[in-house]
Amino acid sequence: MESNQVQQNAPGSNTIDTDALLAGLGPEVFENANTITKWLLSQPTESLPVIAQAVFAKLFSNASESRQYHGNGHDVVRLCSFVQQCAKAEDEKLREWAFTEPVSTKLFHFYLEWYEHDPHRALRLILDVLVASATINPKPETGKAVKEHILKTIVEIVARRSAMQLTKSGLQCLDHFLNKKVLSLDDVARKYREVDSSVADLPHLSVWRSFVFELFSWMELPYVCPHAGKCLVHIFKGLTSQAAATQEGEKFTVEVWKTWLQEAVAQRPAVLEDIKNYVLVPIFKTDKVESLKLLEAFNRSEIPIGSTQDLTDLTLLLQLATLETGKRFGLVEEPSNDIDASQASSKVILRDTVLESFLTHPSLSVRSSAFSLLVSSQATTKPFSRIAFDLLRKHLAAFHADFDAKLRNEVLGYTKNLIRRVKNVISVAQRSLAQAASKQNPAPADKDTTSSKKKPASENLLKNPTEAKEVLDRHEAFFSWYLGFLKGELLPTASYQRHITAMRAALLALKVGKHAGATDDAVDEDVSKSISSDFTWIRLLLDLLLDPFDDVRDSASNLLGLFSQQIIKSPAQPSLNSKTQLEVLQDFCLKARALADRTGRADHGDGAARSQGLLCRWLDGADLQIAHISKIISGLEDKVTKAEKDLGHAAIENPVHPDFAAISYAWPVLARETFSEAQLEAVRQLYQRVFDCAKRIWVAVRHVLCDDSPEGHLPEEMEDIEGLDTKDLLSYSFRAVHESSNLLRLMLQTLRLTPGPGVPFPPLPVFQDTGYLTFEQLSSLRHRGAFSTVSLTFTTCCQLTQKLPIVFPETAESNTLLREWYKGTINCIMSQASTTRRSAGIPSLVAGILTANAESPSFNEVFSELEEIGKKPVTQAETDGSNLPQVHALNSLREIFKSSLLSKKAEAYLARTLQLAANNLKSEVWAIRNCGLLLLRSLIDCLLGTGESKAIIESGWDGVSVRISYNKYPTLPGVILGLLESANKALGEDAKTAAAEAVFPALDIIRRAGPPESYRAELQGHIEGYLDSHLWHVREIAARTLCSFLLQGDWVAEIQRLLEESEDRANRIHGVLLLTRFVLERKTSLSADVSEDTSKLKVLLRRLADESDNFKTCPVVKAAYLEIFNILASIDPIINQSALELIAITPGSDSATVMEKTKQYPSSALLDAEAVIASVYHAAAVTDTKVLRALFLHTLSKDINTTQRMLEMVPAAWKSITTTEAIEGLSDLYAEVCTTTAATPDIKAVAISNLGDLIDALLQQGRQAELVSLPFMTTIEQTWKGLQQGEINPNLSCAIIRSSGSLMAALDLRSAATTTSAVCGEINNQMAQRLRAWGAMMASGLDIDNTFDTRYAAASSLTSFFTGFVPTTESKWSPAFLPALSALYDALIDDDDEVRELASAATAPVIGQQMVPPSAADRLAVWMSERFFREEEFQEHLVTRLTAGNPSPMAGKSSELTSAAEQLLTALQFDDSLFATEEQNLFIDEVRETRRWQRELIARASASGSSKILSSGPAFAKLSKWTEEGLKYLSRLVRENSDGPLGWTSDQHVFAACARVLLCAVAVVKVIGAESAVGEALKTFKEVAKKGGLHGSLVEVVAVV
Repeated sequence: MESNQVQQNAPGSNTIDTDALLAGLGPEVFENANTITKWLLSQPTESLPVIAQAVFAKLFSNASESRQYHGNGHDVVRLCSFVQQCAKAEDEKLREWAFTEPVSTKLFHFYLEWYEHDPHRALRLILDVLVASATINPKPETGKAVKEHILKTIVEIVARRSAMQLTKSGLQCLDHFLNKKVLSLDDVARKYREVDSSVADLPHLSVWRSFVFELFSWMELPYVCPHAGKCLVHIFKGLTSQAAATQEGEKFTVEVWKTWLQEAVAQRPAVLEDIKNYVLVPIFKTDKVESLKLLEAFNRSEIPIGSTQDLTDLTLLLQLATLETGKRFGLVEEPSNDIDASQASSKVILRDTVLESFLTHPSLSVRSSAFSLLVSSQATTKPFSRIAFDLLRKHLAAFHADFDAKLRNEVLGYTKNLIRRVKNVISVAQRSLAQAASKQNPAPADKDTTSSKKKPASENLLKNPTEAKEVLDRHEAFFSWYLGFLKGELLPTASYQRHITAMRAALLALKVGKHAGATDDAVDEDVSKSISSDFTWIRLLLDLLLDPFDDVRDSASNLLGLFSQQIIKSPAQPSLNSKTQLEVLQDFCLKARALADRTGRADHGDGAARSQGLLCRWLDGADLQIAHISKIISGLEDKVTKAEKDLGHAAIENPVHPDFAAISYAWPVLARETFSEAQLEAVRQLYQRVFDCAKRIWVAVRHVLCDDSPEGHLPEEMEDIEGLDTKDLLSYSFRAVHESSNLLRLMLQTLRLTPGPGVPFPPLPVFQDTGYLTFEQLSSLRHRGAFSTVSLTFTTCCQLTQKLPIVFPETAESNTLLREWYKGTINCIMSQASTTRRSAGIPSLVAGILTANAESPSFNEVFSELEEIGKKPVTQAETDGSNLPQVHALNSLREIFKSSLLSKKAEAYLARTLQLAANNLKSEVWAIRNCGLLLLRSLIDCLLGTGESKAIIESGWDGVSVRISYNKYPTLPGVILGLLESANKALGEDAKTAAAEAVFPALDIIRRAGPPESYRAELQGHIEGYLDSHLWHVREIAARTLCSFLLQGDWVAEIQRLLEESEDRANRIHGVLLLTRFVLERKTSLSADVSEDTSKLKVLLRRLADESDNFKTCPVVKAAYLEIFNILASIDPIINQSALELIAITPGSDSATVMEKTKQYPSSALLDAEAVIASVYHAAAVTDTKVLRALFLHTLSKDINTTQRMLEMVPAAWKSITTTEAIEGLSDLYAEVCTTTAATPDIKAVAISNLGDLIDALLQQGRQAELVSLPFMTTIEQTWKGLQQGEINPNLSCAIIRSSGSLMAALDLRSAATTTSAVCGEINNQMAQRLRAWGAMMASGLDIDNTFDTRYAAASSLTSFFTGFVPTTESKWSPAFLPALSALYDALIDDDDEVRELASAATAPVIGQQMVPPSAADRLAVWMSERFFREEEFQEHLVTRLTAGNPSPMAGKSSELTSAAEQLLTALQFDDSLFATEEQNLFIDEVRETRRWQRELIARASASGSSKILSSGPAFAKLSKWTEEGLKYLSRLVRENSDGPLGWTSDQHVFAACARVLLCAVAVVKVIGAESAVGEALKTFKEVAKKGGLHGSLVEVVAVV
């Protein structure tokens, strides 16, 4: 209450005690605003304002308390309603009171504070009161004052001029008052000028730009976004209205708004999605006219040229997001030629050329957004345009082939919408035609009509039958093409990316519903029949069951598993009256099993197993399925018997893992069913037989996997077996245990099913025996992979013990399995010998038992017992290190904290476990100390997490974020302090290693999480003591840790204190200098302003240099000192002059003086390196390349490593110096280094790389003329020869390749500059020879057998050349460029995406557009064909591409082609070794490559006159002869070898060789006609292929002619 007693205004009146008055009122008066007002009006009229103020104060107090305790808002409603009723009262003074400024401002600030933290809906009433007070106030001057106060407060909040952090509520008020017209934009602009003096004199639009960007900055806060967005929408609409009303001055337009949006996204990329949701969406919803203008402005935008890549991508992403949002609201249409005039005026039509450039853009985000824009729609029944379908046909392949999994997943999400929309449109068009037909010819409702009544959602039918027919045909044709496209993506030669994306898309095609709103549960039978009726589909999917990649095998199995029994029993090839699909699969299973037995490979075994599981799924009836699994088990039993008799031969000839895996894939089919009693008995027998096989194979291989060194173990009796080595035996043994354990775990999972009649639960003895078997395995295994698998099975057994009383009620009282296993585990811990620090499977036993979450043994019981064992002291004299229970106990505790199932429960024990680990660091026994350290590391991971990158972990705490809640672990700081104290004591002893082990984990916690405030001073004192350690790495980690203490406050003063306390001890000074460096580096990385600190630091370091004797005598201290100044020089080069003065080097020193002064100080390698870097910065400060040259010659004679470091630093130190003199000096220096005999290959590599980068920079800056005139250009040939004459190591080789492109660009420019005008556009012979030789070198560097570094260097070189020198006229593209262009094409199809991306950047200047690599390869092939097709050299190149896949470096005219027969024979040589050699290039698709060049051959030959020129040339003659011979040989192969699933053409190399021959045959026939010899051979082949059942994809290749 503001006042207890208030004096009335009337003369002679008494003072009213409002407190007493209100205290005497009953609760019924304050029930609601009506009762309060009624009581108030019954009081004397002259007292009403006073009493009203008292009532208001009481209600306000109640509302404040309600806010504090998050009340329901009733008090706010009472308060506001009371003020509103007073405002409507008949008494004039009461009305005036309700509108007074104090009442309004108090309510306003109350609203701001509450809404910021709890946006209760009752608070809207306060805004209503404020609106009334500002607009209909009986005293206008008061209303204006209220409005001004509100306006000033809000603008100060937005402009960050307010001490109150109430942004959300402030922006909500601004939005509300703008809505209610209380405030206008002019008011806001006026007040903004007053509040922020920096914008006071700016023009109107500039003021608004500044205010708008304040709002954009607030959008980075998620909870403020919606409110900031609403205010931005108000501004857009308001400024648009103002612009329409005024004709003078600078006007606001949508182009201005577009620019503001682009700049906002460029400054803050994170707000792009928020701008889309909270700014664009409201505009598009409410203002169609301006929305269309804005969309048209974005639609007109082209891809900007010349800006940075990141900025360009952000601009494009904003453009795409805007257009996609507009399309969602029906304001944007896909590109189409069928748009009528009325639609064109009310919609924005996307331009196909711009959209296509987005679809092929190198940026992943841009391409993903462009794809979304193309397929998204306001309605799923909206037809696609022809142009949209054409774009999809053209570019879908590049999306499927992309290396980025995230992009492919996004595209699959959009593909689902694409398929749904296509299916929905087809469904609508079909019903539209049916309805039109029924109107013309009325008839009783047929089945289709009946089914249409069940459609899930309403659909707009197409009223025009002609339009409906055209739409139907267009969409059915596309969907048919799409299924064919997916089939083509499954070819054996396609990459993993294409395989997996196509199969997931095919799953979508099968499952997405036909009708709008339909669910995706059922399989689309039409699509299913379409796929199954094409045997090529089935063949491809079956072959992919043996693909090397697991998810491809899984997807293929899932696809085939969706077929109905009707399809499964139908003929696989109806036209040939062939076997049923089921019989085809049965044959395939036999082939797959034989192949798996032959090779023993994991992928073959898994594929064979999946085929058996699929066959079980396809079988119709439980009896058949049981019999099928029984048959697999019988085969498995035979193999196990062989293994028991002769393990060595079994490992080579009879792997068992495919059989165990086959049962694993088939068993879920049984688990989903219920059975009769007879069938259940058969299933129980299957359980027992599987367990017996698992146990028998374990007994057979255990001696291999339980050896202490299983990786190198081969029993003596097996050493003479031919073809068997340790790798084969170990692989067989591991996979046998791995798959058998997986199978047992899978079978036991049925215990989780709900009990009921016929459920196939495992017999209880099988469950118990499995638990004991896995316990035995874990207690004895030494193979890490094996016990990882078995531990999962044991964990499952432990968890399922809690289910036994439900499934087997008779075990409820006698379920003691867990207790028995726990006793056995403790026995293993106490008795089992440990191999160094490893405990094998014992920790998994402990973790498995605890995951059961049983009452006995409880978590606390197990943990406490392990803790007791871990605490037991042991001395080195008491043990030989082989029997240490402490090792097993500590490792078990570590496993508990690592387990995702147990770590949460273990958190309560973390601090005490830290203490245990710390105590064990003091043990005399190394194994225990090491296990303690490992446990400590795991505990740190629990505290700080493991999801951080290495860079973040190494950088340490940022001084702000909360990494560990020390309140959550109150004992943790004390434990850390204890660790440091114990380590401190150890430092006084001789156990230096133990000391380091003890101190590092404690320091690491503080370094990464920051110091706890409770022990900050004590911890800092202890850590500062380690700065004096005589161990360098202890000093370094201590300095890194202390860095977290000095991130806040005056850190330079702390450094000064530490230096003053050092007492001139060298170790201490070095430790403090390290600390100085780390703080400086960390603050710089955090973008902190260190300008003020550096000046103080300079003074401090100068004094150290003057006063410290160690500084003058200790090279380590001097090196650390110089390193600090070098960091400062990298920030501000001027500073380094002071540093150089300290070593008596002045900016005017000549090179001799510099070298002489450096000799006056004690030397070390570290000091030399830092002194050289300081000298490099000094040379840059005075822009003197002579100093650099003298420095190079001096360091070369002294230390080559220092010389290399010096050259590496030059570009960074001289980056801001771009004068011609400096560039001349640097280029001459680099050239001299390359020809210096004494320089090592690594030094030359740095020099030539620097020279290449220098040339690239000049070319990018457009300084070609300056480059050509540089002195080193006259001796560039000698430089090149000098590089190649000396020793060359891999590093120099890559550097030469990398820089050669820059040098070639410079030579080309020089040649062009010296060419006379008479031959302008031609290349002289010498330059042509150089170009050819360089192109051949690039092609050689890009060979698939080369290392990544070599190929990347070649791609970089091509990028430098083509981006640095691009001929501007067509005539300049002479055939001499062909070798380089061919190498560029090879880079576009390289296996590594980094190489392909570089090549894509190099291709852009050639083809005139930046594109994603697959699209760039297509375009480059077209570009080369158009320009060089008439050249005989290119024709040879083309033929070599067609017949061999890749040409030799522009082979000469007389080069012989490798015959198709030879290629096929090589491809047919099958490698059945256990570990196959991986392909060097998994990206390239030989079929795609041949198709690409075949397309160019046909296209160019069809041009006028080209066909005759081609057919009469020697290259085409060779192609015809090669093709004819290949067709004849291929026909013979087809006759002699029957084909089918897993047949001879299923191998990717064989398929590629066959496809190459057939594609060439098609090309030749299309060029010279079917009457040729090739045409006859092709005709013969077709007949043979039809009879021989050749791969359908190969038959389809020749079906086009």
